[in-house]
Amino acid sequence: MDAANAVAMWAGLAPLARPVPGPAGVSVIDIPVQRTTRIILRRRRAARPGQLDELLAAAGQRGRVVVEDSFGDLVLPPARDITVDRMPLMLRPAGDPGPRETAVGIQVVRAAGRGALAEAERVIVDGFPRPALQPYRPGRMLPPQALLVPGWRTWLAYRGAEPAAACCAYDDGAALGIYWLAALPRYRSLGLGRAVMFAALAADPERPAVLVATAAGERLYASLGFAAVSEAAWYRIPGPRRGGEAPGRRR
Repeated sequence: MDAANAVAMWAGLAPLARPVPGPAGVSVIDIPVQRTTRIILRRRRAARPGQLDELLAAAGQRGRVVVEDSFGDLVLPPARDITVDRMPLMLRPAGDPGPRETAVGIQVVRAAGRGALAEAERVIVDGFPRPALQPYRPGRMLPPQALLVPGWRTWLAYRGAEPAAACCAYDDGAALGIYWLAALPRYRSLGLGRAVMFAALAADPERPAVLVATAAGERLYASLGFAAVSEAAWYRIPGPRRGGEAPGRRR
């Protein structure tokens, strides 16, 4: 479910993201503005031996590569530059999340205009964080076209008048995928992440919800009714270094 939602979500961000031909069961998405290719396995052991090596070689010429395996079966051969994150894939059954719980001074809105979308994008880039998109420049992660895509919603929480937390949600008709929940460092542990998640879930209560959890968010998600169903593995491979660029891990 998570893989199918992720593929549809990225397709909704065209032309920022564009599909690249790949073998059956594997979606390859080029994101030129981020110098990144995402390879998403849509079913278990989707790529035959040798196929993934060819995909990685071709994608590596374009920039860095992220291989998403929601099933946790993929084992890439050890290499100096490959890092892997293993994170729980969590599912929440359809249903209303219950009475809204919003702390005093917090307001959550749907980012329905370009200004609010840019504020949410900046919160995610700086709060998640997304080093590959820093320094922040508008539209490299959430282009204005996202405002027009059916199923796409971006949620933004303010503390007082300041943008403080955000997340994205994508309804593909079968499930609600939750992406990039983030709060700026100075606003963490104040209930903003819960408020944003609650708004996202309450807007689509008829859909089961799915996400890949970071260690920092797992307890919050469990408190909102999510349960781990598998362990996802995300392999990250840095692309060719540009002049003067030091090697390092990016997300």
